[in-house]
Amino acid sequence: MASKVTWLRISYWAGVIGDFAIAILVLIPERMGVPSYVYPMGLMSAVAFSWGCMLIWADRQPVDRRWVLLPTILVGVMLLLAVLLSIYVGAIPLERVSINLFLLPAVVILWSFSYHISRDLETQTSSGK
Repeated sequence: MASKVTWLRISYWAGVIGDFAIAILVLIPERMGVPSYVYPMGLMSAVAFSWGCMLIWADRQPVDRRWVLLPTILVGVMLLLAVLLSIYVGAIPLERVSINLFLLPAVVILWSFSYHISRDLETQTSSGK
C-alpha cells in the first residue's frame, strides 16, 4: 500500500513542478516566441498556478483525493494535442516544443499508472473505517 501512495504523491508533485514552471514561463514573452506580454498568457499562468495548488491540496490526502488525477490526465492530453496541432499548422517550430513532446506523454503515463494501481486503495481505506 505504501508504494501505491508513493506513486500517487510522485504524480501530484510532478504536476506541481510542471504547473509552476509553466506558470512562470508563460509570463516571459520572449521565451514563448512573442515580443510582448499577451493577455492569454496571463490567464494560462493563473490556471497553471491554481492547478498546481490543487495538486498540492490533493497530496495532503493522496488516496481520498486521487480523483484529481482524472481531470489532470485530461488536461495533459489536451495540452499534448494543442502542441501537436501547433506544430502541424506551423504556428510553433518543432525545435521550440520538442521537450513538451517528451514530457507531456511521460507525465500523462505517470498519472494514469498511479491512478490505475491505486484504484483498490479506496476500498481498503473505506472498509477499514
